[in-house]
Amino acid sequence: MTYGVGSNNVAEAATEQRIGNSDYGIMYIYPDTVEAVKKDGRYYVVVSAEDRYTDKQFLAELRQGENMQNVVSTLCLYMFTNDGRFYCMPQRYLIDNEGKVCVDLGSDMQFRGIDEKILTQVYTASLKVLESKQRFQKMMKR
Repeated sequence: MTYGVGSNNVAEAATEQRIGNSDYGIMYIYPDTVEAVKKDGRYYVVVSAEDRYTDKQFLAELRQGENMQNVVSTLCLYMFTNDGRFYCMPQRYLIDNEGKVCVDLGSDMQFRGIDEKILTQVYTASLKVLESKQRFQKMMKR
């Protein structure tokens, strides 16, 4: 089963990890989605993260859009450069209160510098998940 981005229902996600407060809500990552990938000879850290909105004014404005009356969060697949200085978003969705995708925001593959503390926290938490996965794999090989 796929968790986070790409799942038909975000509520199916097995685990989540609270990262901290974003500008409009609370940011979570899905540790099961964290991976190191190699593309064009370079390594990247990939993770699904969900920003669950708590800002009532922001939610009221967001919900005025077509098919967005029940929006509660944004779910993004983030791809960070190995050094954690840049990121892009291969997938982005608005999620409703039933955990279903209500709007596909498309992708933004333009790498940009990390300018928000919460994104640094997402990257750092993702690295910790990768380290834990590697320790577990080494332990299983013994």
